Amino acid sequence: MTNTTVASVTPLTSARVMWAKVDSGFWVAHRGGEYFGCVDRVAGGFVARDAHGVPIGRYDELDAAKSSLRSTTHPANTARRRRTERASVVLATAAGSTALVFALTAGALAPYL
Repeated sequence: MTNTTVASVTPLTSARVMWAKVDSGFWVAHRGGEYFGCVDRVAGGFVARDAHGVPIGRYDELDAAKSSLRSTTHPANTARRRRTERASVVLATAAGSTALVFALTAGALAPYL
């Protein structure tokens, strides 16, 4: 006889966003038990960041900044995140290529030193 256990999984889209004030002027959001983003008080307003640390925007009111996290799946935010990730890959590739060129040059010149 096989004993199976079925876990109840709550989709993140229906999970409630829970906020915690962790420091003066800093709030952290969790949804479905996972980190969801944060809001930081800055001079003249609040900055909201998504779960990847990418700034969503600057807001005058705390409630507006908090509610902006719910729109992180908006196509504009998704496109911005993809551009940021793509730029990181391009930069890493360029740095790696430069390092390879220097290593090959040093190896080719070593016999003459």
